Amino acid sequence: MPRRLRLEGESLQSILDEARRTHGPEARIVSAERVITGGIKGLFGRQHFEAVVEVTSAPSAPATASAVRFPASRRAGIAALLDDADDADRLHPSRAEDLEVSTGGEEFAALLDELVAETALVAPPAPATADGPSTAPGDLVALVGLGHDAVPVARAMAGSLALLVAGAGLADAGDAPRVDGRRGATEARARGVRAGTATAVAVGVGVDPADARAVLDELGPEEVWVVVDASRKPADTAAWVGAVRRLADVRAMVVVGQELTLTPETVEALGLPVGWDAR
Repeated sequence: MPRRLRLEGESLQSILDEARRTHGPEARIVSAERVITGGIKGLFGRQHFEAVVEVTSAPSAPATASAVRFPASRRAGIAALLDDADDADRLHPSRAEDLEVSTGGEEFAALLDELVAETALVAPPAPATADGPSTAPGDLVALVGLGHDAVPVARAMAGSLALLVAGAGLADAGDAPRVDGRRGATEARARGVRAGTATAVAVGVGVDPADARAVLDELGPEEVWVVVDASRKPADTAAWVGAVRRLADVRAMVVVGQELTLTPETVEALGLPVGWDAR
């Protein structure tokens, strides 16, 4: 006879995998809730999922894991499902005796199977480390940081890897060339090709996302890194780094200011690999 259990995990896929390992391949999710703890007004908090799983009374042999695939056109249904969960909390049974949810049936189960795949695709775990920046001739490596934070990092990379240095945005790179506009980016690429190396561009931004958007659009870099100061307020850092990540694919971060704080590990919450040791 089927019975229902409440489980939680980092993703719906991990919940489903655990249920099927423990209770057999017939286990299925019948309701789910996305839970965010901490953060500021729901931003930058830790996310996990709580789900009600229907299992048979006798567990069977563990199922072989397989990838779930579905057409891109069905992902609109997944987004709608999550929106409904946020707006009406309809996927969350309020009491133990309310486990019989109105969104039952095969259609709901199919949507949840797709949601498992979608959440697995959206947030892959970041590696703990990353290789260094590109050294390919003509490549532009944008090191994005608040104010002038990225300048010493660009110079350190240049000293270790024989990269060229340039400045952009709010960053003052001294006597290094500035990359202002598309023409400046083209000239920087040409210098790199002639020198047989890449250019580390120290990009200075403020907390306004528009600062980063304007510079990155004109620069068109091959790689985007962020330079984060561990001694700054974690919420402020999360806000501007999040804005940059919405604009570009951020490859890795460089951490500075670790010696100025007793809690340098707070930057780990950003979920980015550390690609360069600035110490």
